[in-house]
Amino acid sequence: MTKGLSTRELLRGEHRLQLDRGRWRGGLLLLLLLACIGLAFFLHLRQDARQWGELDELAAENRQLKARLAQLDMQQREAEAAQAQLVRRNGDLAAQVKKLKTDLAFFRQQQER
Repeated sequence: MTKGLSTRELLRGEHRLQLDRGRWRGGLLLLLLLACIGLAFFLHLRQDARQWGELDELAAENRQLKARLAQLDMQQREAEAAQAQLVRRNGDLAAQVKKLKTDLAFFRQQQER
């Protein structure tokens, strides 16, 4: 004969079944949470690697721009030095022309006498 179960025993058995189902749900939720955290971490690492690559590209471009700037600065200094030399030479020639004009005026005056 089977033993008859009391209401209290039936409730306990049903409660145990619900706890077992709850453990499965909790485990699945924990597993899902861990999977989401892992995916977020993977995406973060991927984005971090992409940003490091962009940073390397920008650093290389920065070096190229600095080299170009140095080259342009040197060309500008050379142009300024050439211009200063031309200004000095122009001043020297103007002084020479003035002296020659003075000499010419003196010789003309000597011929007139």
